[in-house]
Amino acid sequence: MDDPLLAVIVEEIQAHPEKRISFRRYMEQALYHPRWGYYRREGLKIGKRGDFYTSPHLGDVFGETMGGVISGMVSSFSPGCPWTLVEAGGGDGRLAGSILSSLEEGKRLPQSLWLVETSPFHRELQSERLRDAPVPVHWAEAVTEIPSDSPCILFSNELLDAFPVHRVTRKEGELLEIHVAWDEDRERLVECSRPLSHPSLAAYFRRLDWDLPEGWTAEVPLDALAWLEEVGEWLRNGYLITIDYGGTTEELSLPQRKDGTLRCYRNHQLHVDCYSHPGDSDLTSHVHFSALMDLGEVMGLQSLVYTTQTRFLQAAGILDRLAVAPADPFSPEARRNRAIRQLALAGGMGDSFRVLIQSKGVEVPVTGLKEELS
Repeated sequence: MDDPLLAVIVEEIQAHPEKRISFRRYMEQALYHPRWGYYRREGLKIGKRGDFYTSPHLGDVFGETMGGVISGMVSSFSPGCPWTLVEAGGGDGRLAGSILSSLEEGKRLPQSLWLVETSPFHRELQSERLRDAPVPVHWAEAVTEIPSDSPCILFSNELLDAFPVHRVTRKEGELLEIHVAWDEDRERLVECSRPLSHPSLAAYFRRLDWDLPEGWTAEVPLDALAWLEEVGEWLRNGYLITIDYGGTTEELSLPQRKDGTLRCYRNHQLHVDCYSHPGDSDLTSHVHFSALMDLGEVMGLQSLVYTTQTRFLQAAGILDRLAVAPADPFSPEARRNRAIRQLALAGGMGDSFRVLIQSKGVEVPVTGLKEELS
């Protein structure tokens, strides 16, 4: 077998007594195998030479606007109180750099920046980009390694969509879990349905009062929820900002989502064949924000804002950053204007993304937004 990661996966399948592995395990191997997983291989994933774009790669204006919102959050802390800025899954460090520049300009710098990053390749990119940062920069494998004795603001952009998920379907009235097997005759990976591997999968649907219709498939983000639980236990005082594509239970229950939200990206092309050449494509699913808010309440995290990125950025004043239309369409001002329109006007990429802000130990609402959001 020429594909080394496929060979590893097939070997694991064949070693299983029932010749299968859960889809969650398959996704974990495809994305995070220590040597051949998508996020462990060297090479750019984001930007023109990568497989997809994120909001920070349209220019610094996204980070500058986020910096303004974070600056408003800092005002809820005691005057002069040192605080810590944390980014989880920071990619190449571009967003953190833009936010720090904005905070430096507004004289609201944190005492330090921590980056939660497990990829050596991305750590190297972050270190290079942030080598002249105005505050000390530290790295951690998990958020629990970061001191939380001072107020903290933790943000992530397109992090949770890359966590492995279980896939559940309903057949003949019964909830079943999708597993992955190896078809010897066709020499390819195939799906099969089996009883749920853990009681928490059924409990997930009960807690959210989500009655999955017959024949539908949905992703269950137990890994992302475990991460949120860890963050909720770690955070004593501060804010958690989650930006990602996804929706509420109602939004994920629309007919167009009946097959789930699993997607693959390679060379800026969307495809749904997640079993060919594992590790060569980004593999994602939509974030279930209702589940995040529900668990957040259990962990003492108050939901302050949930809205689209478009509406959030408009409330944060991004449209005020538009320049008078320049004569040169290739000028920096023109490029910046195009980025703002793509990020924050109806029909742009901001419509697909959601923003969730949660807090703990903070008694005042988020400031720095032009209108109240809910």
